[in-house]
Amino acid sequence: MVAGTDAGSPPPTDAAEPPDSNYDPVAGNAFEGDLIFDDARMMRLDGDMLRAGSTPCRAPVLARVYHVFDGDTIEVTALDGSLDKHVRLIGVDTPEIAHSPTPADCYGPEASVFTQQLQDHLVWLTFDNDCEDRYGRLLAYVHIGGGSGDFWERQLLRRGFATVLTVGSDRSFRTEFESDEAAARAANVGLWSACR
Repeated sequence: MVAGTDAGSPPPTDAAEPPDSNYDPVAGNAFEGDLIFDDARMMRLDGDMLRAGSTPCRAPVLARVYHVFDGDTIEVTALDGSLDKHVRLIGVDTPEIAHSPTPADCYGPEASVFTQQLQDHLVWLTFDNDCEDRYGRLLAYVHIGGGSGDFWERQLLRRGFATVLTVGSDRSFRTEFESDEAAARAANVGLWSACR
C-alpha cells in the first residue's frame, strides 16, 4: 500500500517547523478558533504522505486557491502548471449561497465566508477513486497542512458549516466525516444551531 493513502495512516510530521511555533504538526489546526495558514510549510510537505483514498485516481497536487465559489467549491492552479480547475470538495455539502432569483440557504453565506480563507493560499489536493464529477469539476480532498485538523472537509464538518455527502465511489473517509458531523450536531454549532 502507498504511504499516506490508508485512511488510518498517522499524519505526517513537519520536522522543519520552528519549535516556538503555535502550530502543532501532528494535530494541525484546532476545530475552533482562528486557523493558521503557512504557504512555506505547505511547500515543505510531501503530498504523498497526506491522507487520500485507498486507490487515488491521481497523484497529490500542490495548488494555489485563486477563487472560492462557495463553501465546497474552489478554483485552483497547480504550482507545476499541470492544472487550472474548479474543485468540488469530496464528502461534504455546504448550504447554497444565493443564485438569483433563489435566495441563499440557511448558513450558506457563512460556509462560503469560512472557505474564503483558502483564497490566495497554497493547499494540497489529494484524491479518491473518481477524479471528476458529471460537471467536469475535479473531485479532491483539501489539506492546509499535515495534521489531522488540517483536513479542510473535517474543518467544515466539525465547525458546522457542512453535512456529509457521499457520491459515487469516493467514500474513504465517510465514517470519519459522519463522526465529525455528529460532533458538530451534538455541540450545537454552526448550521446545527442557526438553521433549526
